[in-house]
Parts: sequence; structure tokens; C-alpha cells
Amino acid sequence: MLELTVFLSGALVMVLEMVGGRVLAPHVGTSAIVWTSLIGVVLACLALGAWAGGRFADKTLSRRGLGQALAGAGLGCGLTAFCHTAVGVGVTQGVGNLYLAAVAAALGIFALPAFFFGMITPYVIRLRIAGVDTAVTTLIKLANGLLTPTAGSILGTFLGGFVLISFFGSTAILWGVALCMLLLSLCNAPAKPWPRLLLLALCALLAWQDSLYGQWLAEKSGTRLVESPYNSIRVMDGVDRARDGRAVRLMATDPGYSQSGMLLDAPDELYFDYTRFYALGPRHVPGARTVLMLGGGGYSVPKWLLAGKSGLDAAALRLTVVELDPAMTAASRRWFGLKDDPRLTVRHEDARAFLNRQQERYDLVFVDVFNSHYSVPFQMGTMEAAKELRRAVAPGGALLMNVISAVEGPDGRLFRSIYHALAAAFAEVRVYCVGRPDRPGEVQNLMLLAFPEAGRVSPPAPAPAADPSAAETDVMLSARYAGPVPTDTPALSDDFAPVERYALMLLRR
Repeated sequence: MLELTVFLSGALVMVLEMVGGRVLAPHVGTSAIVWTSLIGVVLACLALGAWAGGRFADKTLSRRGLGQALAGAGLGCGLTAFCHTAVGVGVTQGVGNLYLAAVAAALGIFALPAFFFGMITPYVIRLRIAGVDTAVTTLIKLANGLLTPTAGSILGTFLGGFVLISFFGSTAILWGVALCMLLLSLCNAPAKPWPRLLLLALCALLAWQDSLYGQWLAEKSGTRLVESPYNSIRVMDGVDRARDGRAVRLMATDPGYSQSGMLLDAPDELYFDYTRFYALGPRHVPGARTVLMLGGGGYSVPKWLLAGKSGLDAAALRLTVVELDPAMTAASRRWFGLKDDPRLTVRHEDARAFLNRQQERYDLVFVDVFNSHYSVPFQMGTMEAAKELRRAVAPGGALLMNVISAVEGPDGRLFRSIYHALAAAFAEVRVYCVGRPDRPGEVQNLMLLAFPEAGRVSPPAPAPAADPSAAETDVMLSARYAGPVPTDTPALSDDFAPVERYALMLLRR
């Protein structure tokens, strides 16, 4: 029973850690910073728990003591399931720096269960070697005590990452871990079970009530939650008061930011300002027939293209969308009006991996991929990625890439590192400030327009009255950054891409 207990505890603590990234995502996003904070906090608390478990075993070495440690882990997981949203909101509202917020949120949510999980293995080892009178047998027992939780951890890692997160919500998984640990406590220490049985029943009741409350809250707030191996996707309904109170639906995967939006009475229109800047592509390549979109999100741009609102020949259009998360596509089909279309091909894979092996060339390539709320995935902003993007653009075509950054000043290092990577592969790269063209030192969406050939000129401006959409594009053309891009920040490479450090301007927000 002891070996099984250690094995299952090792598996469940890794399930806890794997789901931890999903629990933290709505509050502090998903990034290397968040995962570093989570892993560091869990390891530190496991180590502290191991020390405490050894001391506890020295004083009270018994099955009852082991049952108490297991019950503590179960109680800690139950409290995490019950309070993680409140703790996450409180921390992020009170701490403005993402580094500190990520560490504080990980501590507040996962420190207690990780501490009790850390107590279990040393306690079991002490139980197994108690009374052993030969050194060889002691070493064998010790080795088994160390290998068994390792094997369990391997299982828990794959179980949590590949299976549980794909089929269950994060809170439900936490409640499940809590119930399993309480059951293990009862199995290892069946004497005087009533307090733990009461705790088990209370956890089961709270888990049931939590599920009902979540359903009620989703219906009341108009928020739907979809969890996948890649994202925690929230779909929210509301009104846009800046647009005469029109009903709007938003998709978000990070705190404080929405990745996609749709007007319910005009589902094929481009809602966010930066998405409308993709119209610069058809403006410069009016005869485009093949389009590659890296990053689907809510499929706003693909719907706009297929609806014939871009100025391209929609009937002749062939559109390929590369979206990493199948759940994102499913959510777009369910709530954002994405329909099957023979002109549309969807590929669910990493954008860089797709670029590395694909051979087709496209008239237009749109890039709108984000690793978190602040940065392009580093592997999509490097010189090596730029070469693959250049290879994907057909002669006479163009690339458009969305980046969140400033142009000038210290807050523009992320942009400049990506710009110089593109400039090394493309003949010409232009920059358009979506939010405040008059303030290039301000963080905003930037649209990078790259051409494989030199000497491309902007098309002449048509009469606004004759073509209202072209008139809007004229305004976008006037938002071009006219100054030279500073060379103080080197281009990103696959070997060196410090996007977290360059994106500190958004980490402070």
C-alpha cells in the first residue's frame, strides 16, 4: 500500500502542477515568466515539505501520521479549487509587476498543497525502513522509495497534459485531486476515519456546488469557458458603447485583453482596429488569389476575406489558416459564425513548424500569432523564421505581421528586434502605427508590411466618394512611420530571443 501511495501521490502532484499553468493563465497569462514562477514555487514548497515531513516522521512515525499528511494535501487541493479565482484576482489587482504577480499568485494558490505533497515521500521512506536491521535492505527500500514517486510523476505529467486538461475543467481537476488524496488518507490510516470522512463529504459537496455555480455564472454573465491543452478560452457577450451600444462578442485567452471580437449584427466585419489594417494587403496586392493566415483566433480576418469585403475576388480566393489550437477553431465555429467553405483550409499545427516544411507560395501572408498577451512567440520573430516567411511569399506578394510594441524608445525593443529580422530577409519593410501614429514611443499595435522585392510604391489614392473602403485604407497609409528605425536592438534569432525582457513595457501594465 505504501508503494501505491507514493506512486499515486507523485502522479497527482504533477497533475496539480500541469493544471497550475491553466489556473494562473486568466490572471497572469501564459509565458516563460509564469511557468518559471509556478515551477519554482512548487519545487520550493515540495522541498520545504520534504524537510517538514522528515521532522514530522521523527516525532510521530505511524500510519496515522501518514494519513494526516495525505489529508493535508487533499485539504490544500480543496482550498486551491475553492479559492484560486479570488486569490488570482486579488494578487493581480494588487501587484502591478508581472514577475512579482506571477510568483505571488503561484504562492497564494499552490504553496499549501505542494507543501503537504512534499511531506509524503520522506514519511513513507521512514515507514518502510523502520525496523530494518541490514544496510543492504535499507538501501533497497530507500531506492524504491525514491524511484516509485518518480515513476508516478512521469505518469501524472502525461496524464495531466495529454488527457485531463483536454476533457475536464481546471477546477474540476483540482477537486478530483483533493478527493483522491483524502481517499488515500483513509486507505492508509483507517482508524478514526470520521473527521476525514466528513472532510471528504464536504469536498464532494463543495465540488458539486462549485460546478452548479459555474454554470449559473456562465449563464448570467454570458461567459463561456473552453479549456484545451493550449488555452483557457473565454467567450463573452456585451455591448460596445462606443458603437451606439451594438452587441459584441469577444474571445480572450489572457487577462485584460481580448484576442478576437465580433459585432453580432455584422459578423463579417473587422471589429478591432488592428485587424482592419490587414486591408493594406489587398490594397498593395489587388490581384491576390492565395492567402496564408498564421493564427486563426476568432477567424475575424478569414471571415472578412471569404465574405468578399477585402476587395479581392472572393470567388477565386484560396485561403489557408494555420491555427495551433483545434479548440479555438471549434469555438469560432460555435460562437463566431465560422462556416465550412471549400475555399478555406484549416491546419491545426504550430505556425513555425508549418512554415519549415511547406513548399507553397502565397500572394499574401498574414501573421497574427501570440504566445501570451504581450508578445509574438519567439520562434516566429527570428531571422530564421523571417527566411521561412520570405520563402512563403510569392513574387509580387506581401507579408503583414501584427506586433504589440512601441516603435521608439525602450518600449520599442521588441518591435525593433522583429523588424530587423524581417529586414534581413525582405527587400523592404514598412511600419504602420495602428493606435497613435503621432506617438511612436507609445505601446500600440504595429502592422509590419514586408515586400520580397524592392521598389514597391503605395498605390495611388482613389477618390474617397468612389470607394469608401479605399478611403479608409488611405487613412491607414497615412499612419506609416516615417522615421528611420533605430539599430540599437539586434534581430532575434532562434538561439537568442529575449522577448520577455524586450516586452517589459507590457509586463508592467
